[in-house]
Amino acid sequence: MKLAALASLLLPGMAFAAWTTPDFPTFTEEGTGRFISQNEVAKGTRPLQINFDQQCWQPVGTIKLNQMLSMEPCRGAPAQWRVFREGLYTLDVDTRSGTPTLMISLKETETASAAAPQLRQCPKWQGQPLTIAVGQTFAEGSKVRDFYSGNIATVSGGKVTLQPAPNSNGLLLLERAETDATAPFSWHNATVYFVLTDRFVNGNPANDNSYGRHKDGMQEIGTFHGGDLQGLTSRLDYLQQLGVNALWISSPLEQIHGWVGGGTKGDFPHYAYHGYYAQDWTKLDANMGTEADLRRLVDEAHKRGMRILFDVVMNHTGYATLADMQEFKFGSLYLQGDELKKTFGERWTDWKPGPGQSWHSFNDYINFSDKAGWEKWWGKQWIRTDIGDYDNPGFDDLTMSLAFLPDLKTESTTPSGLPNFYHQKRIPPPKRSPASRRATT
Repeated sequence: MKLAALASLLLPGMAFAAWTTPDFPTFTEEGTGRFISQNEVAKGTRPLQINFDQQCWQPVGTIKLNQMLSMEPCRGAPAQWRVFREGLYTLDVDTRSGTPTLMISLKETETASAAAPQLRQCPKWQGQPLTIAVGQTFAEGSKVRDFYSGNIATVSGGKVTLQPAPNSNGLLLLERAETDATAPFSWHNATVYFVLTDRFVNGNPANDNSYGRHKDGMQEIGTFHGGDLQGLTSRLDYLQQLGVNALWISSPLEQIHGWVGGGTKGDFPHYAYHGYYAQDWTKLDANMGTEADLRRLVDEAHKRGMRILFDVVMNHTGYATLADMQEFKFGSLYLQGDELKKTFGERWTDWKPGPGQSWHSFNDYINFSDKAGWEKWWGKQWIRTDIGDYDNPGFDDLTMSLAFLPDLKTESTTPSGLPNFYHQKRIPPPKRSPASRRATT
């Protein structure tokens, strides 16, 4: 406040007084409120203070060329001006804003301008082979490849002659044609590419609607879009060309089969397309593909010197959905008999909100207090949640519930056994070979 008051007292008369600084001529007024002074300045470091009507002013902060510098009344040590180039410098004081500012600039010399690089026009390529001097880069007798055309030539006399690719405009990008054996993979400075698999490439449309999942016919915000492991495998060459050597994929493990209400308003169905609502860590999600698909992805990645990382969610499981409640026979509904069939039909997951309802409204039909029904879900030894007779979530990092998701008891040292609803999961019989089938017929 004191500085501002001081400035307001000084500045009204600035136009009628002279600005001066050592080693520079008296400033001359340029228009109204601007004052200019020029002089030759040698390299070195020098204090910079400018006087006006017995008042000393100095720049605030580091002094830089061609930048507006605020000024304040001198106090303490003077500001230091480091001059890196000898030359004609201009000091420009501007008082029009009410508080003086300073701009310092250097006039370019004619010699410097003359030394500036001249623009040159490259000759236009007419489609002919090009001879390039490469002796300083490639050894005599070595083979050189053009990246764009794939053509290879041998260095002779320090030169190579190559036919550029038709659409390259004569541009050649040269590299050694003979490469060393692939270096062993190292995680140091790995180039990691993250893929949300469902939203990448659909390699097998036949698995898009696994477990009764389907599109919502709206904006498809939270539905599965079809990306899978086969799609990832089909793009490994593309990823390799980008320089990727580690592919981090969203969890391909089995997710909750159904949906929950999406968004705060529940205006769309939200499936586990992102891989964050795990249901079975021992199986792949059918929307992602088969174990054979995963093996092929890993094998093909390794052939290209790439590694595969899984995103594995171990903090929580997925929400309870109508699809899983019906398939695995856990939980409890308020609806019974004809009312149940009328409301949910044959497949509960096909339910849609009616007038005045949202995709959250399916929760209104669920009896979350039925202890026996919900014990058939994960079991108290696995999770904590505010459903049924489960232990309630806590308020610290180990026991809190994230977004009301069932919190896994990751801190437990007690064997938990198989989740209760896993007993309802159907395990397909092992495939028999044609020979064994003939032996039993």
